[in-house]
Amino acid sequence: MANIKDIAKHLGVSVSTVSRAMNNHPDVREETKQQVMEAIRLYNYRPNALAKGLIQKKTFTIGLLVPDISDPFPSSLSNAVEETLFEHGYQVVFGNGNRNSDKEKQFLLNAVERQFDGLILTPDYMDEEFSELLSNLEIPIVFLRRRPPAGLSFPFVDVDHYQAAKTAMQYLLELGHRQIGFIGMPQTSFIGNERLRGYTDVMRMHGIDPGPGHMILGGRTIDNGREAMGRLLDHNPDLTAVFAANDLLGIGALEWLAMHQIAVPDKLSVMGFDNLEYAGLYWIQLTTMEQPRREMGVRAAQMLLQMIANKEQAPESDLMEAKLVIRKTCKARLTH
Repeated sequence: MANIKDIAKHLGVSVSTVSRAMNNHPDVREETKQQVMEAIRLYNYRPNALAKGLIQKKTFTIGLLVPDISDPFPSSLSNAVEETLFEHGYQVVFGNGNRNSDKEKQFLLNAVERQFDGLILTPDYMDEEFSELLSNLEIPIVFLRRRPPAGLSFPFVDVDHYQAAKTAMQYLLELGHRQIGFIGMPQTSFIGNERLRGYTDVMRMHGIDPGPGHMILGGRTIDNGREAMGRLLDHNPDLTAVFAANDLLGIGALEWLAMHQIAVPDKLSVMGFDNLEYAGLYWIQLTTMEQPRREMGVRAAQMLLQMIANKEQAPESDLMEAKLVIRKTCKARLTH
């Protein structure tokens, strides 16, 4: 089997020259690079990924930006993305934005420097500077669990958070609940705002006008949910149900209620959103809205592969449905 030394000997150049040509190094003439590629074909040399990329003008590298690598939801999405792209010969480079605008922008700049073939993005902040950086990128981009900034037409894969929140609220109302509180995410969160909008619209559709004290916003974690649950009941002791904008908030609410010996669901029902693995644990059994995480990750990867194969035609965005998963934290309200 031919090796890089055979290529160098055939061309009468050094191994380092062949290596630099395969790495598309700027100090190697284009004529030499072409000669190296022709020799690779002649000797049927199986080039490494760098040489393959030079031939096809690809690096076979995809950038995947997640907002917070410690959050269990994007980690499961990322796994589906990585598996799908690996099957097609691509390596995924992960970027942890850590909910830091500067880190997210630096990731975009690094994608250009390293010549990524495409990007799958779940950014936390999308200000004007971020949008401008995106508009100047000449590589395929798919948004995952986010919508592109106004004026930019990148395809996306997401769940209809608004409709899913309406489904969750309709279920609570069908169980007879009218005094329903909401534990929400930060106001900068698009998906948090969509779920809040679903909550408020359904309440108003049923003639219920939730006051400010019925909605506690600003968190994502179990600790946030625990703290918000206490504040909600301080303001509204007559609540019979709570809709938490994600499962971690809902689990935090359940913990606070258990600590204060308030029975769930007999005294108060709790609804979550996401259907994380934690939600199905025997001692939690949280009723929630399930997002099709694996399907979302696979679809985003497939979209990007389509765009890499044909940069002239962008695929249609995909807005998926969430499914109500009924467990043991919600029950019908007894009426007297």
